[in-house]
Order: sequence, then structure tokens, then C-alpha cells
Amino acid sequence: MDVDLDTKASWVAPLAGVQRDLLSAHFLLLRRLLRKSARLDYLGLEPQNVMERRIVLTLYRVEEGRVSALAALLGNDVSQVSRALSACRAGGVVERKRQRDPYRLTEKGWAMGERIDSIAMRREVELTQGLGPQEMFELAGLLAHLMDKAAAVLAVEMARARAGDEVEEVESAQDVEIPSRVQPALINLATIIARSATLAFKQLTGLSNYEWRILANLAYRPSMPFMELVGHVDSDKAQVSRALDGMVGAGLLARSKPARGQPARFDVTEQGRRTHGIMQEDALRRNAILCEGLTKAQRRRLETYLNLLIVNANAMAEREP
Repeated sequence: MDVDLDTKASWVAPLAGVQRDLLSAHFLLLRRLLRKSARLDYLGLEPQNVMERRIVLTLYRVEEGRVSALAALLGNDVSQVSRALSACRAGGVVERKRQRDPYRLTEKGWAMGERIDSIAMRREVELTQGLGPQEMFELAGLLAHLMDKAAAVLAVEMARARAGDEVEEVESAQDVEIPSRVQPALINLATIIARSATLAFKQLTGLSNYEWRILANLAYRPSMPFMELVGHVDSDKAQVSRALDGMVGAGLLARSKPARGQPARFDVTEQGRRTHGIMQEDALRRNAILCEGLTKAQRRRLETYLNLLIVNANAMAEREP
């Protein structure tokens, strides 16, 4: 089956359809691009585990932190941070004197943190190229505002997932985050957004983290080949393949039989489009909450900043080794 040029163009478009109107989609795209360039920039640098590396960098910058505070800073679940801290402690990278004391870097951890920080600062310069001091200051304030909104949305989704009556408070990261460093704030915000989306879509549609990301990207990119889809989902090929098999079996996606030497392509079925419609409605609802409190002028400037950051992050991701 021949594919027209417009369809092929949609495969590589960073954002498509309603994604262009969602702040959340812009942050998730930035996270994907920054992860891609980080894999090259931090190659061979200890620790290799991404969560452990983020913890080392954070402790290097804030000097100490308890599990809950670090989880709020990083935007991750407490259990994920706790496991990574245990691995860092076993490797002699972090320490604490007593059970309730905050974690600190060891001498070995400080040496790691210094190396990681030097790379992170270089990446920060590349990412924010084109932003002046006043624009950086405003962007930091806007990100702090969005962090509070995203944390509130996540708290609601966590409470719904537990079917509880009380909304769990999520500690704000803006009080301890370093505002002059944009990259950690972008990653943390994207992580919180992704967590709340996963909880919401699981409750509304039953889709997993991989499944909803696949459906969100295929909805506006028809007949997409497997490897193009893997790039948008930003996950392991085996995980994406398993999720696709399940979605085809559930009637959400259709898999075309490729001609000789051609890759299989995937399309959203009518059932899949109904499910995506539910997702889209909820994504727009959460996007409206994120934008609460922003004036039209602030929203326009934020979009300008994000578009510039995406251009820079894409250049970082595509640079030669």
C-alpha cells in the first residue's frame, strides 16, 4: 500500500492534532528530546541509571533531602525514589546517619555530582539559547506556577485511583527547586503530568502507560510503521511491541500486512477512536486546569518559550556523537 507524502510527514511531526494545543504534550515532547540527548551526553558516566543520576545531581545542588522531599523535587513516586536511594547507598554514593535523617552525598557521590553538574550546566546553556535574563526569570515563574497546578491534578488523580475521600497533598517543588536551571524543572513537570495522565486514562479507559501513549500518537498519524511509533513513545521496542499486540487483540488498533520487505503499519480502529475521544476530552480538562491563573499574554509568551526550547532540544537530540 502506497503512503502519500502528507501521511509520511505526520509520522515525523513532533506534535500532531490536538497535541499542538496541549501544554502537557509540549512538556512530554521536551522530556523525550532531552532524554534522547542525555543518553549520549552521559554515556559512560556513573551512575548509569537515570533515576540514580537525577538523585545524585539533585543532592549535589540542594545538599540534603529526605525521600519525600526528593520525590517532590523529581516528580516521581516515593517508592521509585526510595529504591534508587537504596541502590545509591549500596554503591557508597549516598548516606544518612539515622533512619529519619536526610540523605547526603558521600565523598564518592560529591565527585560524581560535580561531573554530572558540569555536563548538566553545558546542556542548560544549549537548551536555553535565545532566552534573555528577563525571559528566563519569567519562564522560571511560569514553570513554578504550572508545577503547583500539575501537582494538584496529580493529587486528585491519586485520590480517585485509591477511591478515597481525601485528596492527598503533593509537596510543591518550587520552594526547593533551583529556578535558574530550566532543564530539571521541565523534566519534573513532565513526569508529574505523565503520572496524572496515566492514572486518569487507566481509570477512564483501562489503558496502561504504554497503551495510552501509543493511542495518543497513532490517532493523528495514520498507517505509522513500528519504528516510527517507537520513537514517539520513547520506550523499549519489546515493551511497545507487547502493548501493540494487546491493543490489536482488543480491537483498538489494526495492523496492516506488509508487502515483502515493508514494515507493518498500524491504524486506529473505530473502537480505538472512541477510546481516544475519551482521552482527548480528559486531556483538555486537565490542560484547562494547568492554564488557570495565566493571562492570555502569559500563555502566548509561555508557548513562545516552549517552542524555542523544543527547537533547541531537538538540535541537541539530533547532534552527531
